[in-house]
Formats: sequence, structure tokens, C-alpha cells
Amino acid sequence: MATAVRRFMASYGIVFGSYDFAVTPEDEWVFFENNPAGTWSWVENRTGLPIAAAHADYLQGTT
Repeated sequence: MATAVRRFMASYGIVFGSYDFAVTPEDEWVFFENNPAGTWSWVENRTGLPIAAAHADYLQGTT
């Protein structure tokens, strides 16, 4: 799945995306959508991961 996501992102020239998937009872992944401007603030709030800072660093070319 990671390879497919990277290929998808490369083909669209994006570096971030919020992906929506489901996994069936047969363990098959189903792709619904990618939102390149997806919301992620709730993830940062729940996990404490510095997502906003990482985005800012990337945009400033510091990573």
C-alpha cells in the first residue's frame, strides 16, 4: 500500500495527502479518496505529534 500511495503522490506532484481507505473482512484495501489539503489538526491534538511544525519546516525548506 505504501508503494501505491507514493506512486499516486508522485503522479499528481503532491507531497501530502489525507487518504481514505477501508479494509474488507477479506483483508483487501479499498481506496476512496485523497484530499491533498486534508484536515489533520485533530491527529496532532490527539497524539501530540508536531504535524503543523513539520509542514512549516517543509514549506520553509528546512527539512
